[in-house]
Amino acid sequence: MTALPAVLTGLPAVLTGLPAMVTALVLLAALDGMFAGFRSSCGRTGLIRHRRADLVAHLRGLALAVLLLAPVAVIAGLDAARHPARRAAYQAAGRAMLAVYLPFALLVLAALTAYLLLGWRRRFLASALVLGPATAARPLVGLLGAAVAARAADDLLVAALAVAAVTAALAVEPCADRRWYARPVRR
Repeated sequence: MTALPAVLTGLPAVLTGLPAMVTALVLLAALDGMFAGFRSSCGRTGLIRHRRADLVAHLRGLALAVLLLAPVAVIAGLDAARHPARRAAYQAAGRAMLAVYLPFALLVLAALTAYLLLGWRRRFLASALVLGPATAARPLVGLLGAAVAARAADDLLVAALAVAAVTAALAVEPCADRRWYARPVRR
């Protein structure tokens, strides 16, 4: 396994164990899927609040994330079970991904909290200064996480699965668009 720069190894100790790391990655993937479903829905009705439609969009995004990421998770889990020597590579890749994704996720969650709790002027700022650019940067951050994971793992299968996981996560929003939100809203 290739050594990572110090900035990418500063994870809290609680996240370095395999179960905690896998749990953190699963939670991040679930949140990302929910937000992707919401973005897909909100692109059509952003000025109008539809709590039920928003909840449905979150659940659709979560379901798509589970569906698209399940094959990658199953292959990685079976491979790690069959080849215990490769577990260290999976753990290095997971730590590297978390080092990239956690700061990004915390920034987005802070902006979403501001968006939900503050007045409309500060909501606009949260959206314009953080949420919009973060949505645009999301694919790049995803690919950066996969690249850093591949470098950390130094294993071709683990690298391929990291890229497959990122590809699946990035596919949630376009799949939701095509499946549920491609038609115009009927009034």
